[in-house]
Amino acid sequence: MTRIDFTLKRIAVLLLAVVVLTACSVKREEPKAVSPDPGVTDKAGSSTGFNLDNQPYLGNPDAPVQIIEFADYKCPACKRWKDEVLTPLKADYIDGGQAVYYYIDLPFLAPDSTLAALAGETLYQQDPSYFWAYFNLMMEHQGKKDEEWANREFIIGLVADEIPQADLERFTQELDEEKYLPQIENDIRIADAHEVGGTPSVFVNGQMVEDVSYEGIKAAIDGE
Repeated sequence: MTRIDFTLKRIAVLLLAVVVLTACSVKREEPKAVSPDPGVTDKAGSSTGFNLDNQPYLGNPDAPVQIIEFADYKCPACKRWKDEVLTPLKADYIDGGQAVYYYIDLPFLAPDSTLAALAGETLYQQDPSYFWAYFNLMMEHQGKKDEEWANREFIIGLVADEIPQADLERFTQELDEEKYLPQIENDIRIADAHEVGGTPSVFVNGQMVEDVSYEGIKAAIDGE
């Protein structure tokens, strides 16, 4: 067993082994209320406790509205949310500067969920634009959640073919070294601290939104 396989299995033990896909979201077991890394802070005036300074974002980080999503690349509901909710939110609120969107990893469906999250974090550390290219590609090519499709071969091939501007040698080395695994583990602690029970879970200005449809997020943004 390789070191990366061992670590992925170690993380998987901490998360739910069996999940249920509902019409709205994929659920995980009731998390323990734990605190994120005490050394992690948010920028002044932001939603507290989400480590926003270290999360990928779209839009202006100084926008008055903060949309935060917890997601798993293998979650079918997350793909639907990206296509049906995030896309119009980007056009209506994010591109115009009214809102900023943050992505936080919550890999819990399978061991390859963690590998997928780790790959995204590794690309983000190279260049945020590589992360967003990867994010879109992973959603576009999402396989079945109960199949281990987000494996090392698939991910490295995807980056090599579709993100040629990335330093593939550096990416592969850092992925195999699990260099940024602590960031993924901290994202999981943040999810637990905010009692996130599944994906996609969405917060608007620090408040969890029960209705994650476009209409529900729009109402939360507009204060309706």
